[in-house]
Amino acid sequence: MAASAIASGHVLRAARGGSSGSPRSRWLELRSSVSGIAQSSEQLWANCGANLSWTVDGGSARGRWLWTTSCSSAPQDRAPPGNGRLPPPLSRRSGSSSSSPRSRLPPGGDRMERFFATCAPGLEEIVFAELCSPMIGARSVQIGSAGVAFCGTMATGVRANLWSRSAIRILVELASGPLPRRRRADPVYEFVRDAADWPTLLVDESSDSPSSPPQALSRKRGLVPKFRTFSVNSRVYDCEGVSNSMFASTRAKDAICDAVKDACGGSRPDPPADGVASADVPLFFSLYRDRGILYRDMSGVSLHKRGYRDVMHRAGLNEAIAAAMLTIAGWNSHLPGFGLANRNAGSNSKVLLDPMCGSGTLLIEAALMAINSAPGLMRNLWPFETWHDFDPSILEACRQEAIAAEVRAPEGLRLLGNDIHEGALSLCERDAKAANVLSMLELSCKDCKDYSPRLSPSLVVVNPPWGARLEPNSGGDDDTLLTTWRNLGRFLKSSCNETDVYVLSGNSNVTHAMHMKADKRWAVTVGGVDCRIMHYYVLPPKARPAAETIPEAAAHTTG
Repeated sequence: MAASAIASGHVLRAARGGSSGSPRSRWLELRSSVSGIAQSSEQLWANCGANLSWTVDGGSARGRWLWTTSCSSAPQDRAPPGNGRLPPPLSRRSGSSSSSPRSRLPPGGDRMERFFATCAPGLEEIVFAELCSPMIGARSVQIGSAGVAFCGTMATGVRANLWSRSAIRILVELASGPLPRRRRADPVYEFVRDAADWPTLLVDESSDSPSSPPQALSRKRGLVPKFRTFSVNSRVYDCEGVSNSMFASTRAKDAICDAVKDACGGSRPDPPADGVASADVPLFFSLYRDRGILYRDMSGVSLHKRGYRDVMHRAGLNEAIAAAMLTIAGWNSHLPGFGLANRNAGSNSKVLLDPMCGSGTLLIEAALMAINSAPGLMRNLWPFETWHDFDPSILEACRQEAIAAEVRAPEGLRLLGNDIHEGALSLCERDAKAANVLSMLELSCKDCKDYSPRLSPSLVVVNPPWGARLEPNSGGDDDTLLTTWRNLGRFLKSSCNETDVYVLSGNSNVTHAMHMKADKRWAVTVGGVDCRIMHYYVLPPKARPAAETIPEAAAHTTG
């Protein structure tokens, strides 16, 4: 049945003239489609580039394609179509046929979708673990480049938006397939125009606009529908016919506007009033080796913007990176399998310290993890809430699940923070109050070299200034940075004996000033800067090697 349905899609596309060109070329495409029915299921899926799985036992197929698929690989990792055959037609994931009258689709609560969670390069394994966790429950999870692909229902996508701490965006696939390769083809335009029923996706039925189908509006003068706004963000990798992401976005917008204009009597959507971030239907278009995938962006604004911060410190740490550091350090007890480098893992103490906390991103994220609070609960509006095929009850059910999952902070848990700047600490208090975790924090304002924590920490996680995030005239010169890192090293050796320490740095020229040797490193990209998360274990004084006990005078000459 699945094979016949796919082949029928080929025939329909050829019959309705979806492929431009000579009558002979359309006939060849039709012949290719019909002959595909005789192919085995696995071959047919492979030709379509859908990357789906099917189990065959004794000559009969077990399961159903829609429910036993493995999801698409990452947008950057897709292989180009081969074997010299005509490219298969576009594979739509949602939306009705563009030749059918417009109608509201049933809620997609039970329909399986393909998703892609984007993240900073280096955090893929953490996002993988988040998606596999019981809080999200994704299926067929596959690590890609700068992201993770997965499958699930629309509820799975909503949970990913609510629960993922280290992802940037959650994308749900609209269509995928090879770009048209005919002579004089406009590949991006033709791909996008045929990717979805754009009038159905973009005409806002919830407004006071006419309720007539878009196709009927072209025959009724004076009926102007209200549209959902949309935006297109494109990424192009290794494509012969397209080399510029901005050009791809422009042609994609042209295709969508023309499709809507033809169906709606010349009316077309206006651009988002407050910029791309405010679009009702944000779209993401990935092009790799002449193959395209078009997504709807469920997140809109980056997921690292939790909602508890309205002012960002100039050297503040991205919340998604902060959450990743804490996960690597093993702080998130609800996401096991991390913190394996820790040497004091057997300690019952739950005292986390950030001796240079700044505006408190690490402390606030640590507090949210400790009470198992979903980071997306603080958001008021998601783009998918306005989509024509989204059931609002799904979001409400997922929100209630997340609220019910919150727990009390573990007994004895302490979150200690210190910083030399009073202004940064004021931001920390303000943001922690907005996140409803201020009561869990203990803050002090001292220079790191003069700071003595009230309790001995079991874990230190710190993001010292490393230059790239500071303005040239801000005092972040080499001498100041070296002094800061030197003081951090001295503090750790004097106040944090037998403690696991995790440090983020994007400047290898300053880390040596600590005079400590990292035993493990994780690479991560932060704002385009190649950084390292480094693990240190602070030995007691008698067990330290000579390199870590350099006299003060020698330390100054070494820097």
